[in-house]
Amino acid sequence: MDVKKDLKKAFQALLLSGKNLAGVDIGLSAVKIAQLDGKEGDFTLTKYVQVNLPEGAIIEDEIQKPEDITAAVVEAANSLDLSPLVACLGISGPNTVARKLQLAGGTDEEIEDQVLWEAEQYLPFDIADSTVDYHLVGENEGGGVDVIVAAAKKDVILNFREIVEEAGGVVKIVDLGILAVTNVFEQVMGDKLDDPEPSYLILDMGAQTTYFIIYKAGMIVFTKEINVGGVMITEEIQRQMGVNYYEAEDLKITGDENGNLPEEILEIVDDIVETFFSEVKKAFDFYISSTSDESLQNCYVTGGSALIPGILEGLEALLGVDVSVLNPFDAIGYKEKNFSEAEINQIAYQGVQAIGLAMRKT
Repeated sequence: MDVKKDLKKAFQALLLSGKNLAGVDIGLSAVKIAQLDGKEGDFTLTKYVQVNLPEGAIIEDEIQKPEDITAAVVEAANSLDLSPLVACLGISGPNTVARKLQLAGGTDEEIEDQVLWEAEQYLPFDIADSTVDYHLVGENEGGGVDVIVAAAKKDVILNFREIVEEAGGVVKIVDLGILAVTNVFEQVMGDKLDDPEPSYLILDMGAQTTYFIIYKAGMIVFTKEINVGGVMITEEIQRQMGVNYYEAEDLKITGDENGNLPEEILEIVDDIVETFFSEVKKAFDFYISSTSDESLQNCYVTGGSALIPGILEGLEALLGVDVSVLNPFDAIGYKEKNFSEAEINQIAYQGVQAIGLAMRKT
């Protein structure tokens, strides 16, 4: 144990306790950092940056190139003049879980014991190697309580935390990316969520995975990780077209020099998008069959892969409800002098997790 280093961290945390947190989203393809001013119900985005990562820096949630990721965090923090970087760090991937549980209730200690016992039954990894936390939502109709449980493997948390600390930052909070997206959803929806009857589908479409989230009656009621993301299209374009990763990314989103998607690119996109639709339908059908809930009112999508042509229209046809982009700026302001219109459009798709993380308070 490095006692001197631990004492320095503790002293920094004490000194920085009043500072606004920066949301730090270290994803497969980029590091994104956001900082907000204001309070719940009245946030303003003041700082945001995205620094791309080299191909293969992270595979699933396993860090492969720590030096490159650390350098990207340093570059991002320096560009925003965040010294030191005081972070709410987001964690995502197969070694994280967020789930609603219905418990018998009781004292705080009794509820905590119930959470740990239930978590041990469903976690896909050993609870002894995990960090588990929960949020008490309130009483349910059965006389017990509803809680949202979040869990992640300790080594995943440690590895990502060390990246931020090696970059000179201080991690004040670790949160799940799926919960950060839900923070933004609740902010955008506002009073519409007062009605407990409708359910909503949120699809966070990342590079490697898509998070399927059903939200109803003030909480997440169902989640599933779908192993389809935009990088699958990129990799297939690389393979078939003989281009590098960044050229393939550009072809996927913007097409050729005239902004058109060549026929061979369209075929690749269509094949993988159909796989995506099939997996969404399986997850949705499973939710319906296990809950008999047929109250889906809308679907909201976010993430860079939501820019793939045909996604919104295809989901509308598949689900039979309106599908919209979850735009944080429908409810969150931004300092106009700090951002161009093009930057705000990009952040609306790709920055939701970082913004949701920045909404957390110390």
